[in-house]
Amino acid sequence: MFRKIFIILLVLALAGCTKSGEENVKTGIVGENQPITRAEAARMAALNSYTLEEINSMERKIAFEDTDISKWYDKYINAAFSCGIIAGVDNEHFAPDEYLTLRQAQFLLDKLKADNKVKLQYDPEDKDKPIPYNIWVTAFEKDMNTQKLKACELKVYADKNQWGKLGDNMVITELGVTCYDGYENIRTDDEISAIVNGNVIAALKSINRVTEFENMEVAEKGDNYIKVKVTGGVRKFNVGENNVEVGNVVGIIVEEDSYQIK
Repeated sequence: MFRKIFIILLVLALAGCTKSGEENVKTGIVGENQPITRAEAARMAALNSYTLEEINSMERKIAFEDTDISKWYDKYINAAFSCGIIAGVDNEHFAPDEYLTLRQAQFLLDKLKADNKVKLQYDPEDKDKPIPYNIWVTAFEKDMNTQKLKACELKVYADKNQWGKLGDNMVITELGVTCYDGYENIRTDDEISAIVNGNVIAALKSINRVTEFENMEVAEKGDNYIKVKVTGGVRKFNVGENNVEVGNVVGIIVEEDSYQIK
């Protein structure tokens, strides 16, 4: 029953997010038919208006009982609330882990963009049902501030397991050190479709496994490994015996449990 509700909402929300004459926007697999939380929506709303540096430097104005400064989403809720984009469910509670409803989603879309061109279509009796994550991202991408945000495809070259200086919420991508505060676990050798603000991920659209890395310059060679240059550092691949030299440009094939030089 629960899953059927989200399939119904998928159709309703997509119909509402499409302008006359446009094809439906294809979304990734992150959150497919699963609801988005109010915390995740607050992250997207905050990064739609501010850089992460601006968000981190803001005075904490929120006083909700159900969030605190140690939570990853606290700073985003504070930023979105402080500029009047999003409100609590009442004066004392934000309900960060509760689901964003269709009515709340439309209210937030209207706040993000003054001309309010993105409209969700749903029956009035469904207004308090949750909107799936991927459908919200489809609507958000149509309504987002393109001066702050852009959609891109990124490969994840390293996480804290490859470079201990990285925090739990940081990975190395083509953007360099890339920050993501959220629930999904982004891993080395993931290929992600994302909406980003600078080098900060505002929303994930899809996560897939990388099958190949291309055009990587060898920075160091060992008997059973090579290190290649990536934005912001190097990445080590255990590739067994090889005949490459420092300065060579190589490709790396990613297999089930190993890497091969192309």
